[in-house]
This record gives sequence, C-alpha cells and structure tokens, in this order.
Amino acid sequence: MAERSTTDTRPADWYTSTLVSLPARAVALVLAGGKGSRLRACDDPELHRTPKVLVPIDTPTGRTPMLGHALTQLTAVGFRHIAVLTSTDPASGAQDVETYALTHSARQAELTIHREDHPLGTAGAAYAALAHLPDTSIAVVLPADTLFPTALLPAAVATHRSRQAVVTWTVTTAPGRCAQNAGRLFLDPGCRFVVHALEGVDVTLPTGSRQGLRQATSTGAVILTPGPFRALFEEYVQRQTQPDEADLYRQFMPWVISQGHPVSAHDIRTAAPDLGTPDRLAAFGRTV
Repeated sequence: MAERSTTDTRPADWYTSTLVSLPARAVALVLAGGKGSRLRACDDPELHRTPKVLVPIDTPTGRTPMLGHALTQLTAVGFRHIAVLTSTDPASGAQDVETYALTHSARQAELTIHREDHPLGTAGAAYAALAHLPDTSIAVVLPADTLFPTALLPAAVATHRSRQAVVTWTVTTAPGRCAQNAGRLFLDPGCRFVVHALEGVDVTLPTGSRQGLRQATSTGAVILTPGPFRALFEEYVQRQTQPDEADLYRQFMPWVISQGHPVSAHDIRTAAPDLGTPDRLAAFGRTV
C-alpha cells in the first residue's frame, strides 16, 4: 500500500497536541460502600466501630479518613464533579459516610451521593450512578481505600481518550510490597491492553501462554467512556440468567475481555497501596 501523501491533509493539521489535564466534564466515581470485613477481623476497636472508608490514615497534612484523603486529592488534581457511591448494607455505615462526604468536600468541587437501592456490585453501582450524569465526558472509578497517586490520573485519562477506549484499566508493573492480587493481570507485548484478568480467581495462567506478556497489578482506578460503557454493561446483564451483583474487577472486565472487546491498559509504574487489611493499613497509611 502506498504511503499517504502529505497533500492529503491540510498542512495545519500537523500541529496537534494531547490534552493531559483533565477535561472539564470529567467525573470521579468514588467507591465507598465496602463493609470492611477484613479490617474488622483484627483486635483494634477503632476498626470495629468505624465504617471502612472513614478509618483515619496518616497523610502529609495529618490524620484524616480514607474518604477525606481521596476527596482532597481528587479535587487537587482537577476534578470538579465527584460522586460518592454508597451501599445499603448496614455494615458499610452509609449514613455516616454520606454525612462526612457532604460536610468535608471541597467547595470548588460539586459532590453528589449515589446510594444503591439494593446490592449492585462495583460495576453495577457505577452503571447506576452514570444514569444521573448524562453530560459526563469521562468517568474515573476509584476505590476510597486505595492510596492511588492521583497526580498520575490526568495522563491515564489522556491515554484513554487517545485510544478512544470504552474502558481503561489503570495498572502497575511496580506494585510494591503487600499489593492486593499482585501480578494477576497480563498485558499484551506492547503493554497497551489487558489480555488476561485473573482478579479474584484462584487459577494460574499456563507458562506457555504467558510468552511475550507482561504481568501487572490492578491499581483499582478504572476510566470509562460513559455511553459506550453503559451499552456494554447492558450487554453483559442481558447474558445473565437474572440480575445480580456485578463486580467491576472480578466479573465485568474479565467478561469484556472474554468477549473480545478491548480493555485498554495504562501502566503508572508505581505502587497504589490497597488499605483493605489491617497489615496493609499499618504498613502504608496508619500508625496505631
């Protein structure tokens, strides 16, 4: 095939750039409905009585609840619309979580609360929340109990937009110590797509099928293009025998990959510690 002539395009079209700061209509969907079962398994009374995302952690500005840290960091990086997703499960402490979010959110960000009517799972909760946000250009799903380096999110969003992706799974090839489910994702040789997702699955990928692939670890941050994501989720639901909870990481995205739909990957190449267990909480974010 002959190379395309430069006369086929306007000379001015050569002058292009990529938007690396967040687009104006980006929204952060903060997952804040966890029950904290693993944290409550220890002897610390504070972890027994406090909703998981309100457990205080050590930050450069002092001790603050996980959710407060996430809200502050997301606002600082440029999000002007943040949605906090809560649960109906009594163990999640939704009322306390919602009250905290509404009273501690930054004034420069518009904050909304989306409480599921019944257990939906993380993918289902994101789908339901997006129904209330029709004008959103990009949505970033982020667990409140993960210390994600939010300064790296704009570059991940830029990757997502440049690939015109429906879903981008933000991963790391340098997960650090005590990462949750380390090495359970496999990227293609160019590290552009997730080709195998073994999150929450007690299986291993045969050695022969790993050739040329790069092992990676989920950081919890997932970038969505709302309209196409909702259509893909509806296709997923239609194939179920009946509606049920749908986990974003363990069910929905592995299904997307299995159906041949591309799941883009963006490697942040640094740790994004999960604080869901007492050991990880002590190691990365909290002094007792």
